[in-house]
Amino acid sequence: MNLYDRFIVTFSVMLIIKKITINRKVIIMKKWLIGGAALLMLSPTAALAQNTNTHPENSSPVIAYNVVANSKVTTWDQFTAEIVKQLNNFTPEIKITYSGPMTNFKDKFMDAYEKAQKQAVYASGHLESTAISADSSGNVTFKVKYFTNQTQEVAVQKKIDQVLKTIIKPSMTEFEKVKAINDYIVSNSEYGTKTKASPHSAYALLMEGQAVCQGYTLTAYKMLEQVGIESKYVVGFVNGNEDHAWNLVKVDGKWYHLDTTWNDPLPNRVGVSSYDYFLVTDAQLKKDHTWITSDYPAATSTTYSYMQNVHYAYQDKNTLYFSNTADNDKLYKLDLASGKKTKIIDKRALYITGADDFLYFSDFSNSGYLTKLNLKTLKMEVLVKQSVSDLRISDNHLVYNMNKKEQKLKIN
Repeated sequence: MNLYDRFIVTFSVMLIIKKITINRKVIIMKKWLIGGAALLMLSPTAALAQNTNTHPENSSPVIAYNVVANSKVTTWDQFTAEIVKQLNNFTPEIKITYSGPMTNFKDKFMDAYEKAQKQAVYASGHLESTAISADSSGNVTFKVKYFTNQTQEVAVQKKIDQVLKTIIKPSMTEFEKVKAINDYIVSNSEYGTKTKASPHSAYALLMEGQAVCQGYTLTAYKMLEQVGIESKYVVGFVNGNEDHAWNLVKVDGKWYHLDTTWNDPLPNRVGVSSYDYFLVTDAQLKKDHTWITSDYPAATSTTYSYMQNVHYAYQDKNTLYFSNTADNDKLYKLDLASGKKTKIIDKRALYITGADDFLYFSDFSNSGYLTKLNLKTLKMEVLVKQSVSDLRISDNHLVYNMNKKEQKLKIN
């Protein structure tokens, strides 16, 4: 056995990750050390986990899950494709026998693994660590640990199929599809780590209603991909040095940023979405986000800038009624077809909801009293002379919080 063969048998590479305790997401900072028996790779999200408590459009992909995958390939493109397939299957042990030219074998299979991670975006976002072993005969084994598992991913796919069947219609534009996905994720989730499953996973967000930015971003990525919207998983920083993740999405041929985590109000308000980080430009996002711009396509279109300053929104057909943060939270309406904003009344309206021809809101121009507005006559009526919050319609009742207790009021 020559020196090269002995090196292949015994080599090891350790990927060292500088761990940063963060609020939202982790960015990988790595250094390679060449040593001598197996390769251990920790994903960017593994560092975060160690520092916390914790297709055809609109149709699901067909996945055959395996515990161990054994394959034989003769080219490095085949090698990469096999890893991609098995990562997408969340296979915990991937065995590949390579029988092509052995020149630079170690470097080649490491390059193939890195390329595969870039292609299997959703699965790679769930990677915790990978142990890799190889021998001079071309046998390579990847033992992969994920923040999720195959059983959970079956549940994720089933849930996404159900959700998309409900919120996505064939006649929708790309903008409408992205908005529907953003609204579902934000309205049904809260930022946090108090989950049984890993809060870094789409499973935690969809099944437990809570996750960190990684869970938000991966869920959005998978939903967008399934409805035919091209998306990218972006990593960067917010507020200077807090690591974070969000999406880039391609709508009608142009790229925009979508940060579902930051569209979710804090403290959490069930059913409420804001849009300050919805289909925004690089210039807009750079006010509080940073990222390596050369790694991603540029987002320069201002087509959807009218979605800025839209809070406490209630949608009726193609009209959004909202609290305009650019005008002291006054009540406005937005025509989604034209992008035109119009003030309805000179009142500070929060926690907006509606039914038929009426809006209900907390009037912060009048001590937060529960107020009813007739959209035809613009006549207002005070229903409860106390400060209320978190309004919603359920089973022909107006549900709201008052003095930290849930109350109900029957509506016609």
